[in-house]
Amino acid sequence: MQVIANQNITGTVIQMDGHHFENCAVTNSVLVYGGGDFSWTNCQFANCQIRLIGPAQRAIQFLQFFGVVPQQVPPKAEAAGSSQLQ
Repeated sequence: MQVIANQNITGTVIQMDGHHFENCAVTNSVLVYGGGDFSWTNCQFANCQIRLIGPAQRAIQFLQFFGVVPQQVPPKAEAAGSSQLQ
């Protein structure tokens, strides 16, 4: 996993899969999750949105079919920036 450490991340789209976040503050961003491995240690998230794609989105649809997760349409997530973190 790629390690992202000691970053203040604001107003961007972040691909969660394949990343470990350590000592990061993430604000006003969109967290995109596709079902892969990710982790974080000592991070703060404020005013972030979650966007599920691929297998993660299909898992939610499966759970919604059986009534485990309520069927609702969240507002469309939008953020400027790039998912390329260094």
